[in-house]
Amino acid sequence: MGEDASFCHPLRSTIPHMSPESSLRDALLATFSFKAFRPGQEEASRAIFEGRDLVTVMPTGFGKSLCYQLPATLLEGTTVVISPLIALMKDQVDALKEKGIPAEAVHSGMPESERDATIRALAQGNLKLIYAAPERLGSPRFQRALARAGVTRMIVDEAHCISQWGHDFRPDYRRLGPLRQQLSVPAAAFTATATPDVRADISVQLGLENPLELVTGFERPNLTFGVRQVRSWADKERAIREVLAEWGSPGLIYGATRKSVEKWADFLAARGLRAACYHGGVGDRQREAVQDAFLSGQLDAISATNAFGMGIDKADIRFVIHAEIPGSVEAYYQEAGRAGRDGRPSLCLLLFAPSDIRTQEFFLAGSNPSPALFRKVWSLLANETPEGEFEVPGELDAAQRMAAATAARLLRQEAGRRGIPPGNGPLPLDLGPRHEKAARDRRRLDAMLSYAFGQGCRTHFVYDYFAGSATGGHTPNCGTCDVCLGWTKGRTRPLEDQEFETVRIALSGVARLDGRFGQERIAQLLTGSRSHELVSRNLHLLPTWGRLSSLSLSQAKDLLSALVDGGLVERRRIQGGPAGAFVLALTHLGIQTMKGELRPAIAFPNWQKTKRGAGSSGTKTSQTTKTRTQGSGPGAHGLAPGAQQRDVEAFERLREWRGMEAHRRRIPAYCVLTDATLLALADTRPANPGELLEVPGIGQAKLKKYGTKLIELLERLP
Repeated sequence: MGEDASFCHPLRSTIPHMSPESSLRDALLATFSFKAFRPGQEEASRAIFEGRDLVTVMPTGFGKSLCYQLPATLLEGTTVVISPLIALMKDQVDALKEKGIPAEAVHSGMPESERDATIRALAQGNLKLIYAAPERLGSPRFQRALARAGVTRMIVDEAHCISQWGHDFRPDYRRLGPLRQQLSVPAAAFTATATPDVRADISVQLGLENPLELVTGFERPNLTFGVRQVRSWADKERAIREVLAEWGSPGLIYGATRKSVEKWADFLAARGLRAACYHGGVGDRQREAVQDAFLSGQLDAISATNAFGMGIDKADIRFVIHAEIPGSVEAYYQEAGRAGRDGRPSLCLLLFAPSDIRTQEFFLAGSNPSPALFRKVWSLLANETPEGEFEVPGELDAAQRMAAATAARLLRQEAGRRGIPPGNGPLPLDLGPRHEKAARDRRRLDAMLSYAFGQGCRTHFVYDYFAGSATGGHTPNCGTCDVCLGWTKGRTRPLEDQEFETVRIALSGVARLDGRFGQERIAQLLTGSRSHELVSRNLHLLPTWGRLSSLSLSQAKDLLSALVDGGLVERRRIQGGPAGAFVLALTHLGIQTMKGELRPAIAFPNWQKTKRGAGSSGTKTSQTTKTRTQGSGPGAHGLAPGAQQRDVEAFERLREWRGMEAHRRRIPAYCVLTDATLLALADTRPANPGELLEVPGIGQAKLKKYGTKLIELLERLP
């Protein structure tokens, strides 16, 4: 991009002589017909209005565009908005024109005559906002039009794309730094997903000066974020059926592979829904038709890979289910956050099977070739055909073949940039940044696994992940995620003598393996497995081998999960190990319990009774069905076996009241109170507000809404 003195415009005319607060609020109502700002919008708008550099993280659908459109209407000159999403540009330009604001977009999808007219209008200074894709910045004609337009602010949407640390790095965004310098204007970067490292890199790439960092909008009380641990495809089908019954449509199911996406589309169709699949292997026209049908309401649900969603603006999505774990918190939150933009209750559910981690490990290996593979592929590129094909060594497995294709693509790009023949001379790629990228990708997956395994508030986790030291306020426990609502933990209760002994044996098994093995191996030890993995390590000689042989392997895993939930056992990441590799180790609380010094109340699994009982040396039961004592997700319910009839009747009366309340408020029953909370109410019978607040799932908001009615109802119960 050549130097041009006409690029530089003095800022004196762009700093308005008026009160920012009053001007912005007046324009908010007069131009956009909004009476109040959403959280973070006023701070971001004021920073742009006053000419301060800005980096803002705000979830998709939370009103990022208003933050720069509003000050643009008050500033002299033109605001240039860089965005990679053509559909979104079109929608925003149409909306601005309806409000009488002169705005246009220039992109590859428009007729040449229309593009010429837009560039002329830009050069003549007739536009308040001009939207452009980053690729457009390479056009000399567009550069000249910007130089003459009188640009006063530069806005970068999807700004994580500029960062080598981001999850969607796009080299064309690297033009923005030089452009910002030549325009000599303040810049604001917006994204829905940027960690502190990414925000710092965005600031460096754009050359921002002491930018305000604002992270906000993660408080979305209408969304219920949840994680449901599953072990099989049948478990996933069961969970999705429950979601469909309780939350209705429209909805999205995200899968990690094309194969699983197609299977979920068939599953949805078999249940009578108008469904379709969307992934990279579907033709462009079909993908566009599926997207349009979903947006227009002709489809009830879509199953899709992460290829679907960028720029999608559908307000009434009732659920977003991730049927396999995604590769990062950034990707997960951006996709899940497409639910409930109309403000009505919606579900964001991750179905987490630890075995699914292998799929993400495959993608990690395929997108991060080793230095040795880079060198091997570089030598092979010297013999590639004119069609750009080369012979991949036959000894490579599927992940390595994918990595070889990644290496070939990157090496061809770098060779083309340098103007050298592929495969000739020394390796043209600096492998240092590639090593850093591989480490970052692994850290992202580890963070996603921490979310899936986590026992704390989901909203709090996401906010802490993105916020760092940025402003925007501290997010308290949300009160609406699965953890805050009590999905993830069974109804804790004191342990019976035999259960306490079973827990101590299980804890002893964990201690014997001394933080060296994970759940599978410890469960095998406790149940007396003679697997090669145990016998080859002489683990069958340990005193705890087979001490819980009355349990099935599945039941032993359930018990270990309950000990983790109860804080007696912790998962520890294996340093340098594969993603998702965790070992189990005792906590201080677990050590005290193992020694018999403490007898905590935990959510002990309620299995059907075996003939000889857990902890004995009898044969395993063939009945492995577990009845939960509280909700573990949508549709889960039921009292513990042996509950008194008085509690059963109270629970049913409470459910009847909840159903009427949900109908009156037009929300799902689960959003009133969970089954777990109803069970606790039936059991404890709180008689005043203070006692109600001690019931899991009832906070100040629930107390204010339902407290008086609940106390009156509980007083009338038998």
